[in-house]
Amino acid sequence: MPGFPVLVKAGVFDADSINALNTAMAATPDIVAANSNPTVGFAVLAAATAVTLLPAGHAAGTYRVNIYGVVTTTITTATSWLFPIGYTDDQGARAPTATTSSTMTAGTVQQVSFTLRSTGATALTITPTATSAAAGAIAYSVVVERII
Repeated sequence: MPGFPVLVKAGVFDADSINALNTAMAATPDIVAANSNPTVGFAVLAAATAVTLLPAGHAAGTYRVNIYGVVTTTITTATSWLFPIGYTDDQGARAPTATTSSTMTAGTVQQVSFTLRSTGATALTITPTATSAAAGAIAYSVVVERII
């Protein structure tokens, strides 16, 4: 399991305790991708440029996408800012909006934990968007965990 060492018997731990700890750590979701951008300006938001989190051909499975975004400079003209997620599940291509806000002032936060099943046929993406934004900026962080 990436990120977690396998424990071996040491000191007061008996074999059953070590096995239980290793099993619990093996069941912990893997962080498979992360992306952070401290300054996404209005031109990028208005253009709705997709950010690839996992490329096409990634392992099929169930993923949790955790997004945190904050308006750092008030967004003008646009009426909302949002984070659509793109992926392909067993029924085909999907592009749901994971989270959206109509509050455009600096300090406004969006956060979401979105669970999805991906076949890996296409890239897993997010698209920070504020259609028609004339000014403003956001900062965001996203973490993708493979659950199963």
